[in-house]
Amino acid sequence: MTEDTTPPSVARPLSPSDALRLEARELTRAAIVRIRWMFGIAGIAAAVIGLALLVWPGKSLKVAAVLLGVYFIVSAVVRLAVAIAAPDISAGWRILDVLFSVLFLMGGVFMVRNSAVAAGTLAIVVAFIVGVGWISEGILALIESARSASPGWAVAFGLLSIAAGVIVVAVPGWSAVALVIFTGAAALVTGVAALARAFTFGRDVLRSAGGAVVEGEAIDG
Repeated sequence: MTEDTTPPSVARPLSPSDALRLEARELTRAAIVRIRWMFGIAGIAAAVIGLALLVWPGKSLKVAAVLLGVYFIVSAVVRLAVAIAAPDISAGWRILDVLFSVLFLMGGVFMVRNSAVAAGTLAIVVAFIVGVGWISEGILALIESARSASPGWAVAFGLLSIAAGVIVVAVPGWSAVALVIFTGAAALVTGVAALARAFTFGRDVLRSAGGAVVEGEAIDG
């Protein structure tokens, strides 16, 4: 049996998923902080809007459409801000994030601007855009966590988001109240998962680095 003599310093070839993933040990402290803020802001927005929809489920579907549209706009804006302001994150991840952000932004603006259409049409619009948006968010989270050392909350968020999106799109004949209640509950759960992701992403890396790491300096895992 031949012994592997490859020097440990030689890096293995990168796969496409490596170029798109978010691995805290490969990021600077500044990048980790930006990403934590991105997850946190999106999580707070989702949780607050989800809670509002659950507390007032009798509100019109128009109000729900506007709130959910605002959520997608907020999520898109914070992701775009991180993608543009964080050149130390891989180019592949930033390009993918910009593409998904544009998708979220278009969906959010469409719901806000078209919330006054007939109730039946609005229910279809909300179900389709929210479902596709959640599925997209879930896929993005799973791509980001590929081969990550600590993928737990990212995978949980991704699977919850995909499941909620599939249910919203697949179940026909939603009544306005049922749609509002389900989307509220799903938004609250995914928001909490996103907040947990914000608190846990890169925490061990930052803790092990302590105060000796200068902001912007690469952290060795």
